[in-house]
Amino acid sequence: MYFDASNPYHRYRLHYESNHQLSVPELIARGSVDAHTAAIVWYLLEHRASYIIAGPTDPTPGVGKTTTLNALLPFYPAGTGLVYTLGMYEDFEFTKETPPRETTVLANEVSDHLVIYMWGKPARRFLRLPGQGFAIATSCHADTLKDVLAILTDDIRLAPREIQQIQLIVNIGLHGQRWPQQRRWLTTHFIAPPVPGAANVTDAAREAKPTDKNNVPVQVVSCWDKTADTFVPPAPEVVAAMAAWIGVTPEVFQAEVARREAALADLAAQKADQPDTILAVQAFREGTADTP
Repeated sequence: MYFDASNPYHRYRLHYESNHQLSVPELIARGSVDAHTAAIVWYLLEHRASYIIAGPTDPTPGVGKTTTLNALLPFYPAGTGLVYTLGMYEDFEFTKETPPRETTVLANEVSDHLVIYMWGKPARRFLRLPGQGFAIATSCHADTLKDVLAILTDDIRLAPREIQQIQLIVNIGLHGQRWPQQRRWLTTHFIAPPVPGAANVTDAAREAKPTDKNNVPVQVVSCWDKTADTFVPPAPEVVAAMAAWIGVTPEVFQAEVARREAALADLAAQKADQPDTILAVQAFREGTADTP
C-alpha cells in the first residue's frame, strides 16, 4: 500500500513533512550547505541517485533531517513518482504497480523508534530497492559516516554491493554555543557503484554473518571546515568517479555543476522558498532560466 503524494493529509499523518519546511536555496542562505555542494547533489539526483540524510544520535530535536530530506526532492527528474511508505507496516505491493525507473521511494527514517519508521526486514527490503531500479530517500540517526555504515551492515545486514546502490550519504549536525545553533552539512559522501561482474554475496551468507563495511568505497564530495565555516570541495578523483557514474567526462560534469551552482546562488540570494524553487528547477530544465 502507498499513499497519494499530492494529499497533504497523507503526508502529515505519516510524519514526512517538516514543521518548518525549507528549500535548498534557503538552506544555502542560512549557511547549512554551500551552493557548490548542493549543485553536485542536484546533478546526481537528476540522474536518480539514492540518498540517506544522517543526523546526530544525541536527542536534539529539529536538527533538520526531515527538512533536508524533503528539500532535495525537487531535484529528481520531471515526472518522478513519489511513493510514501508505511514504515513497519509496509507490504511493498507498490513494487508490482509502479515503474522503478520513474519512481523514488521514501521512508522518513530507518530506525526502531516508531512504527512509522523502518527497521529489520522492512528496512532491509527498502534499502535493497535500488537494486531493482528504484531510487530511495531516507534518514537515520548517526553521527558520522562510519556510524551510518555500521547501521547498514551490522544492524540491517546489507552486503557492500547493496550499499553501493545508494549513491549519497549526508551527515548533518549543529554548530555553535548560542541558541539557536547553526545547522551544517558536516560531510557529504559519494559511494562508487559495484564493479560489474564482481562476485555477489548469497543471502544465506549475508544473514549468517554481517558484512565488512570497510569494503564499501566511499569518497568525500564535500566536508565542512569548522574554523573557516566553509565547505571543502571534492578532489579531482572524486569528480571523475561521480562523472563516470553519470556517464559524462569530468569536464562536462564540472560545467553542468557550475550551471546549477549559479542558479542556486541566485535563488539563495532571493531566499526562494520550496514552491519557487520547484518552478525555478522546472524552468532550468526547460532552458528558460537566466543562467550561464
